[in-house]
Amino acid sequence: MMETSSAPGDVPEPIRQHLRNPSYGVDVGPGWRQLVLECHHAVVAEFSEYELLAVKQKMGALAFQAFPRPWKPGGIWTDAEHSRLHAVTDAFADRSEGICERCGADGSLRESRRVHLVLCDRCETLVPEHGRL
Repeated sequence: MMETSSAPGDVPEPIRQHLRNPSYGVDVGPGWRQLVLECHHAVVAEFSEYELLAVKQKMGALAFQAFPRPWKPGGIWTDAEHSRLHAVTDAFADRSEGICERCGADGSLRESRRVHLVLCDRCETLVPEHGRL
């Protein structure tokens, strides 16, 4: 299992080499860090040279935004490849909707704060009303 005490912007080493911009971070809570690594492995299995644009929480779900290969003017991937990449990343977005972003336990979407988050009952009481973990 991936260590969950990492700072929010830390990027696990296997993912770092795929970042379009090395200064980018992984902007999700510690409860999703393992899910991010699993998503990375699934994407690498299909697209070994994928280019990672961003990893973040968007409307309470994991957004793993990538291209099948590094972008070049005119693109270098087919519509089928792009669709397959989205199928892989969408499966992890779906999984994230039931995992507490703070601790990794079973969770549900909480819409009571400015930022929608997936949290378990315990973490719901620990995350401040202004939003972020």
